Amino acid sequence: MSPIAAKKILLVKNRAMGDAVIGLGALAYLRELYPDSTIVYAIPSWICPLFKQVETAASEIYPLDLKKASGWFSLLAYMRREKFDLVYELFQSGRTGRFFSLSQLLWRAPYYFHNHHLEVGEKVIDQGLIKPVIQRDLDGIWSQLAKRKGEIPKYLDYAPSMKCINSSEIKKRIIFGVVATRDTKMWPFEFYVRLAKLILEKFPNYQISIPLSQSIRDTECELELMRLGLPSEVEFVRQPLEFLPNFLKESQLYIGNDTGLKHIAVAVGLKNYTFFGPEPPLEWHPYAKEDNPFFYRDNLECRTINAHYCGLNSCDSMICLNQILPETVFEAIQGEF
Repeated sequence: MSPIAAKKILLVKNRAMGDAVIGLGALAYLRELYPDSTIVYAIPSWICPLFKQVETAASEIYPLDLKKASGWFSLLAYMRREKFDLVYELFQSGRTGRFFSLSQLLWRAPYYFHNHHLEVGEKVIDQGLIKPVIQRDLDGIWSQLAKRKGEIPKYLDYAPSMKCINSSEIKKRIIFGVVATRDTKMWPFEFYVRLAKLILEKFPNYQISIPLSQSIRDTECELELMRLGLPSEVEFVRQPLEFLPNFLKESQLYIGNDTGLKHIAVAVGLKNYTFFGPEPPLEWHPYAKEDNPFFYRDNLECRTINAHYCGLNSCDSMICLNQILPETVFEAIQGEF
């Protein structure tokens, strides 16, 4: 049991969908420290349906909506009503930091956080070092809540886990994850088309599915894939978030970009192959490579001109991804069928 007494804990990760899934690793460790406590996992409201039909280590999921004033007032009222004994924020931001610091003064609930952007500090072990993101979350909780007692938890032991409630048998279905948060993280569309043709030619009894949202950007991606000659057998799927984990759980393989969909695949136990371009896998692929292989061109100087990764939203050359050929990928995945 952690030396910090807490019967009711608020764990906050106000980030993107993939981050919310990755945060399940820290949530599982927190549950080990506080096995009998109520732990509420606070994440952006639009992501909350993703957890509607799965089981996690959280007692409850709380929807954050901090892009408008009413969302902040709702959170304030919720915290006042629930009387949390402890608030811990994974990947602190300036706005949430000020808010929870104030709430600490109002209700005397200790507020701890890990700010990954800080390069130095004494509260968290190895602060500022580039590590797998799950490890950084674990380092923060171990340093501040476990008070550095026992061995440091290892990120490979805390891969995110989502236990699907309504899943059925595995289908001969392959998931293509074609979208990403920026263009430079996307394997070329024409390569997906070529890979689909290779798969369907040799394994015609398999279904290839491409999950997309209702956004304009995703619709443009669909139209471009069709223009490039995507086989008509490939289906575009617009699953509501609450059904997505089961849909992936019932599939056989994920092939795609490093995006939220990939992290869901990991969490439900779906074998996955990921394309990495501007960002090294070390930080954002905190999983065992044997079970979660990836394609990555190492030692590209253009990737590290300004930082340890490339932050460009667009790039004319895209040598980090456009030299990972569909034929190479097909050769690597054939053993999965």
